[in-house]
Amino acid sequence: MVSYIFILIAVLCFALQFVFTKIYEDTVGKSINISLIMLVITSMVGTAIFFIAGGFKVEFSQISLIWGIALAVIMIPYYIIGIKVISLGSLAVYSMFMMLGGMLVPFFYGILFLNEKISIGKLSGTVLIALFIIFQAFGQSDKSVEKEDKKTKIIFFALCLVVFFINGMTGVIAKAHSISKGAVSETDFTVIYCFLTASLSIIFLIFNCIKNSKKKLSEIRKVFNIKPVLTLTILGGAAYGGNFFLLLAANKVPASVQFPLVSGGVIVLSALFSAFLFKENLSKKEWLSVLGAFLSTFLFAF
Repeated sequence: MVSYIFILIAVLCFALQFVFTKIYEDTVGKSINISLIMLVITSMVGTAIFFIAGGFKVEFSQISLIWGIALAVIMIPYYIIGIKVISLGSLAVYSMFMMLGGMLVPFFYGILFLNEKISIGKLSGTVLIALFIIFQAFGQSDKSVEKEDKKTKIIFFALCLVVFFINGMTGVIAKAHSISKGAVSETDFTVIYCFLTASLSIIFLIFNCIKNSKKKLSEIRKVFNIKPVLTLTILGGAAYGGNFFLLLAANKVPASVQFPLVSGGVIVLSALFSAFLFKENLSKKEWLSVLGAFLSTFLFAF
């Protein structure tokens, strides 16, 4: 029972991650620098959370360092694209693509490279997700919508697909690391890749500020006010706090049950936050997509 409470807390944390990302973007705008600063601060929060959880010590290994670098490298475009996506369309749809990618891409990795078995439930869930994506791409739209709005929707959908695959690859890398010989614990690995992510982001931020430094430095100063920094701190706490609670539940709840519960819960909760907190007018098509995505995640438990 306690483990399922931990899962519910993790679901709330992950949904709040989307909420505070949206608040951050509404507060300071969107740019590469804005995204890199977000990545630096949230990664530092993640480093602190798991360093404390690991008893203030960290184990290292060569293979874990290599996988940590790989994960840190893909996190940078992931966060940059994420800020852009949220500014173009629905938070609910963005969160759906992100969560479904995090579930479906590692699933295919397991089937193709780890000889994992496919069940009828997982196959049905995969088909339903494919139909959901097609529905999002080619579903009927209002003919009165202006060309500029249609162009924005196309860009939004294309970037959602990119987020789908990138977030899926984070799961693939985490899985590949966990089965690697000589790999450290998941707690230690989180400290390693969070620290590497923050370090790489700082390097990219410095290089990006070298050209037209005056304008970009003024942009950075805008972030270092109380509200944006507090928002990012809570965002990092929600993102990595959710991961921590999932670790607490991992020994008691099978992964085949845990991940569909988390994905489905976050999809629904994000849609509710989108509609009632940010007053986004979700269309019938988008609500149907939420329902379809929710059902598809639970099929993966069978």
